[in-house]
Amino acid sequence: MAHSGKEQSESRLLRKYLELQNEFGIYEKIINRLDAIILILDFNNSKIVYANSQYEKVTGYPAAMQAEFDIDELRSRYHPEDRCYPDEAVEYLLGNPDGSFTAFYRFLHAGGHYLWLFSSSQVFRLLPEEDIFEIITVSLDFTGPVKYEKSMKSFVKDQLRGLNNTEVSKISKRELEVLKLYAAGFNTREVAAKLNISHHTVNNHRKNMLKKLGLKNLAALVNFAVEIGID
Repeated sequence: MAHSGKEQSESRLLRKYLELQNEFGIYEKIINRLDAIILILDFNNSKIVYANSQYEKVTGYPAAMQAEFDIDELRSRYHPEDRCYPDEAVEYLLGNPDGSFTAFYRFLHAGGHYLWLFSSSQVFRLLPEEDIFEIITVSLDFTGPVKYEKSMKSFVKDQLRGLNNTEVSKISKRELEVLKLYAAGFNTREVAAKLNISHHTVNNHRKNMLKKLGLKNLAALVNFAVEIGID
């Protein structure tokens, strides 16, 4: 009976092991089918702890060859204007271990061209006493055409408004009304008629905005309005 009980116990353990193996296999399949790069980076020891199959598919770099990487080499793959991204992400996450660091940036493909990636990074493990600082990053490739573009314009406008919120806050409500009409293509006299004010007042608002924003002329002012999504 004791022998039979041991066999039953071993049989249960084997079934449990097979169930777990199957479950992990399903998770791995899901992760590799996702149209997103998933990386776990160990910044203290300069290692890629994990990379799903999309990493190689999107960037052209075999994950096996990147198991040990040099921070400077990794940084060199970012576009020169975006090379501050890794340092800023690390600095932010060390100070906000429960937060997320998101960014658009350009990353060099193995073929020599740059990809536009959007990444969201979070702390995966932070154990200072064991010299462990790992970040998990999920990245989407935005290089190709977007299939559903209806909301893209609104998305970009919202993001630009957020980025330029400090600048926009310098403008009064009336000045913003004037700026919107300029951005819509109206000239000074037409803006004055629309707002029922004199063209001299419109000119004063324009001059005030140029001074507040550090711009040189009306063309620069209209360009600013376009960049921040004012229409």
